[in-house]
Amino acid sequence: MNTAFERQNSIIADGINYEYIYIKSKDDSKPTLLFLHGFPSSFYCWRHQIDYFSKQGYGCLAPNLMGYGKTYSPLDMNEYKTKSMVQHLIALLEHLHLNKVIVLGHDWGVRPAIRFVLYHPERTLGVVLFNSGYRPPAWLDFDKMIQGTRQIFGYELFGYWEFFNSDDAAKIIEDNADRFLDLAYASDPALWKTDLAPLGKVREWVTNKKATTRASYLTDKDYEVMHQCLTEGMQPKLNWYKSALANIDWDDEKNLDYKIKQPVLYIGGTKDCICIPKFFAGQSEHITDLKSVELETSHWTMEENPESVNHEVETWIKHIS
Repeated sequence: MNTAFERQNSIIADGINYEYIYIKSKDDSKPTLLFLHGFPSSFYCWRHQIDYFSKQGYGCLAPNLMGYGKTYSPLDMNEYKTKSMVQHLIALLEHLHLNKVIVLGHDWGVRPAIRFVLYHPERTLGVVLFNSGYRPPAWLDFDKMIQGTRQIFGYELFGYWEFFNSDDAAKIIEDNADRFLDLAYASDPALWKTDLAPLGKVREWVTNKKATTRASYLTDKDYEVMHQCLTEGMQPKLNWYKSALANIDWDDEKNLDYKIKQPVLYIGGTKDCICIPKFFAGQSEHITDLKSVELETSHWTMEENPESVNHEVETWIKHIS
């Protein structure tokens, strides 16, 4: 990431600190973009977008979400309610005197991005979803999800959640960060079909110390940042999975109006073997104004093809402005 991007820290509520990068808009006609990363990333995953859009005059705000960096990272999974995270983001906007933003979410960052617009549509100009599309709030039945994806796609898309929910997963990943990153950022995205997604396979990969060639778009610096992210503590990061499997958001979300009326841009990856675009084919039923784009990438779309991503996002922003 550009070293000119200064990391800041703010107490946004009692005892709750957020670490973030904020570059103020240089053009009053251009909005601020709120970037929400996924797992096991950090605000670093948006480096190409922050560099590009800040130079175009847009405001850029990229927080490390709960569990990452110096941001509030409790070990109690019950603190990882999405509604609480959204309130943290609203408090951060207030701290920075920002009103309306365009929210961009990738992977697990899509969840707070969507809930941001559901809880606070008045603060949102639009939403961009990367790889993971919109599925309305619902009670999660893990066994049913596993069986359903196996029947439709031929393998369990989310079998790795079982490992991430286990008591020993955090230590195993910390102790084998290289092997985990090999698989997460494999040069051959098809490995996710055989060695990440199915039940039991990611544990087998990591503990057997399997290795593969990493994706060519990762520099040594990129890898160093990602490795540090894993080894600084995995349990808070895995709490995103644990809390979802425990359905801790359901009481907050069961009566939400889940129709999204703000403009939405969905960017999927045709080589993504877990967040398969077809899995989100029904999202158009719940979004009034949806544009869908598919790029020839795997799961890390913004990092793999930043030029196309930046073009698609900027074109869409100009269209909705």
